[in-house]
Amino acid sequence: MRGVSMTAAVLALSLCGCGPAEAPRKTAGAKPAPTPMSVTKAPARPVGPPARHPVIPGEEMGTAADISQFHALPRLDAKVFSLSGGDPAVNGLVTYFALFGGPSEGWSAYPLGDYAEWRVAEAKTGRVVLVVRQDTAGPDGNILKTNRTVQIDFARNGETPPDGIDVSTTQ
Repeated sequence: MRGVSMTAAVLALSLCGCGPAEAPRKTAGAKPAPTPMSVTKAPARPVGPPARHPVIPGEEMGTAADISQFHALPRLDAKVFSLSGGDPAVNGLVTYFALFGGPSEGWSAYPLGDYAEWRVAEAKTGRVVLVVRQDTAGPDGNILKTNRTVQIDFARNGETPPDGIDVSTTQ
């Protein structure tokens, strides 16, 4: 019985300090508490000589280093990506849609167009919808911005990607 009341007393005392904490008060000239990034540590020392990593040949790397925007759609075995290209001030994202054909076939990529920016608005079996912005030069040289939707329709026969996709653009 005494053990229970002692436990209850310890528990009650420990819970007394569990109220909401007060925000720390700032005083003039006081330094902020150190954070893990501000704590000075001795620099790490290598345990041996460095290993040299050569550049990956272009045929192995492809254009992956050029990718500037990417959106994976794993449920659809698909992705939308853009390569840096064109005029960076106007529609600098050369954009593609790709479907995965399994390990033996790899990816099949289909060109969509050149956009200033884009985002995936809808992704479901057989259809992906993008909201895009396309820029054009106006008659007086200023940039005119136009928002559109791009609807991508595709049919799959098992794992094999189709020979083509249907792309519709709204005005």
